[in-house]
Amino acid sequence: MLGMKEYEQDYIDACRSRVETQVVMFHEVAQAARDHGDADVSHLEGALESLEYEYFNNMLIVLDGYFVHRLRGVEGKDGNALNEVRVLARSLMENGGTVMADPQIRLDPAHSILGLEVGAPITLTLQQYRRISDAFLREIESKFSRND
Repeated sequence: MLGMKEYEQDYIDACRSRVETQVVMFHEVAQAARDHGDADVSHLEGALESLEYEYFNNMLIVLDGYFVHRLRGVEGKDGNALNEVRVLARSLMENGGTVMADPQIRLDPAHSILGLEVGAPITLTLQQYRRISDAFLREIESKFSRND
């Protein structure tokens, strides 16, 4: 596939809808598990925390995958949300879930969405995923949206 310099707004909206559905689904499952009063839930919170990290780390890879062919020239290299997702997804896939540096991107933790530094473990929570996915999709709309 060729690099993409534009995405149709309908496609962006559909991706945003899938992201929201996935967030709501996780929240509902976690809440249902917590509300199940007659089960032994002594290990539930630890299990839900581990599931949350795995789920949202994987959802970050999926989010990047929706727009994986975006052109870097349009994306920029200034440490924006698109850059942050690119670096984090690559770190999850290639560096065991530890943030790695990308010499082509100026990603400053002090100005990034999640504030993760090189060498930090990536363990996304629902709230962190919501923040990064919202910022990412706003940036996609700003730089890549095509309204026909």
